[in-house]
Amino acid sequence: MKKILSLILGVSFVLSGCGGGSDTTEDKKVADAANKTVYETTNFSIQIPKDWETIEKNNFTSNVPEQTVVGFRNNIKSDIFTANLNIAQKVVEETLGVKDFAKSSMAIIKTSLIGFEQINEGEDKMEYGKDGLVTYRLEFEGKKSASEPIIHFKQLYVVNGGIGYTVTSARQQNEDEPVVNALDEMLNSFLLK
Repeated sequence: MKKILSLILGVSFVLSGCGGGSDTTEDKKVADAANKTVYETTNFSIQIPKDWETIEKNNFTSNVPEQTVVGFRNNIKSDIFTANLNIAQKVVEETLGVKDFAKSSMAIIKTSLIGFEQINEGEDKMEYGKDGLVTYRLEFEGKKSASEPIIHFKQLYVVNGGIGYTVTSARQQNEDEPVVNALDEMLNSFLLK
């Protein structure tokens, strides 16, 4: 469980300071038209702003948890905290439901962030196969330490085929609206293949 916390908080804070859908041509055309690009792996896809930095696993610093697959960071850097989104995946028990996966992460986060405040949570659905996949979303705020700013987090949890995915966006409370919108669009565009 400590690894989950490290994954969620560590990557968000590290990416802020360090320098699955279909694979169709149509998806890429839509992304291009919206000044976005599609980032794809064999397991998932996500649309990101073209001008955001992509940080691949082989470029992570040593303090980024090993379950982190990729991170994306706003091109407009902040001395305080740079908005970012990261994707992590880990092997989970086949019988573990998405809500339990999310709740186990949240239990650790609640005790680890200073001034933790849960804002929202709930189930949703992602397009996948014939019936789709149930997802779980969490939204919360808190600080890593007393001297750091309050960070606003949104997370999307998905479990499929024994793999748990956690997509985490992190930003300052007073982030500019275009950045907030970009993070929300990225989170909502995450699809499994």
